[in-house]
Amino acid sequence: MTTFERKIEFEPVSLKRHRHRLQGGTYDPSKKEKDEFVKVIGGLPEEKMTNPIKCQLQFYCKRPKNHYKTGKKSNELKDSAPKYNTNSKDLDNMVKFVLDALNDKLYVDDSQIIEITCSKLYSEGDGYIYAKFEEIKE
Repeated sequence: MTTFERKIEFEPVSLKRHRHRLQGGTYDPSKKEKDEFVKVIGGLPEEKMTNPIKCQLQFYCKRPKNHYKTGKKSNELKDSAPKYNTNSKDLDNMVKFVLDALNDKLYVDDSQIIEITCSKLYSEGDGYIYAKFEEIKE
């Protein structure tokens, strides 16, 4: 079983919808971010996964400054700071971003993914993504 597991130092982002040009055709507004994401990962296996894949993704977003106290205690969370991350980034769009960025790089096509386990959390510091892809040998 081939496994690719990584902590990716990249603030989670949502996949943006493809846009249509006035003169016809479409473009991907997320292309720059996806290219940057793949660059940050680095060291992708030379051989792409070709079998069904189980995927685990955990998105750790940086907490906003208003979750923290001020002054000497500026590194402590306020009592009112939320435990769960319900910010405006949609979990499904963050998943789509990662799967789309790794399409034809880690695996042949994202249609190979048969199971996804994911969560959206707060990080203690900067945002990052934990990703684990397990190829299932039939």
